Amino acid sequence: MRRRGFTTGALAFAATTATAAEPPPWIDAHAHVFARNLPMAIDARYRPDYDASWETLLALAEKDGVGRAVILQPSFLGFDNAYLFETLRAQPGRFRGVPWVSPSIKVSDDDWETLAGIGVRGLRFPIYGLPTPQWSYYKDMLAKAKKRDWPIHLYVESKRLPELLPFLLDGGNKVVIPHYGMFDRTLGPARDPGFKALLENAPSRNIWVVMCGAYRVGPERARSATSMLLDAFGPDRLMWGSDWPHTDTGLNRVTTYPQTLRWFEEWVPDKATRQTILVDTPAKLYGF
Repeated sequence: MRRRGFTTGALAFAATTATAAEPPPWIDAHAHVFARNLPMAIDARYRPDYDASWETLLALAEKDGVGRAVILQPSFLGFDNAYLFETLRAQPGRFRGVPWVSPSIKVSDDDWETLAGIGVRGLRFPIYGLPTPQWSYYKDMLAKAKKRDWPIHLYVESKRLPELLPFLLDGGNKVVIPHYGMFDRTLGPARDPGFKALLENAPSRNIWVVMCGAYRVGPERARSATSMLLDAFGPDRLMWGSDWPHTDTGLNRVTTYPQTLRWFEEWVPDKATRQTILVDTPAKLYGF
């Protein structure tokens, strides 16, 4: 595995000087950070012309009572997770990370231990619009994730869930699906076969869904999906995420960080249920 981002004196200093104040309790279970000057993947679907730093994320989050976050590797950065690893080191205890790791790189047991030590708690496969991986190349990696109880994050079209979910679940892996279940916005949750397959697999209790990115599927459709997800999964298998900084190609990025929370509070009116989704579920899954 590339060593850049694994050890730097500056970041170690940042970790020791981080504020000791107790952060706000809520957890953002799906966010991204990056800088515009980072090298982009050749096949990137989106190439941001702005910065989305962890400092900005925390500043926005804290204003709304969110003090911790799960940072997922953006697909447009490909397998270069250096910025993600730097972010985890900068704020130990407040961030967990989910990298996208190349199957062609040998990851030693020491590397896995290093990743766990800086806050990595899962593996991401942002394969929306990309071919399904040759899973045989990831056999060892999936086994390592299972051994550490790390979930596999699938960012993929809903129509591919009937194929991918059984494979990962049969292998004993935990799975996280973002964006209200990834249903096709042209179909809506009630008519999407992939979303139906997701709900049917809820009894496995090895799937978690992140209520994030309502702008991707449409707020009214996300509202409908919320009640369906609560019925199928219950709050102990649901999490909330901002999807900050609300990136996607071809969509109008009109939402804001507080708007994502307002939608969530409106669609999940019960305070105790919100507490489970905002704190208890992600804290348990990611070891906060």
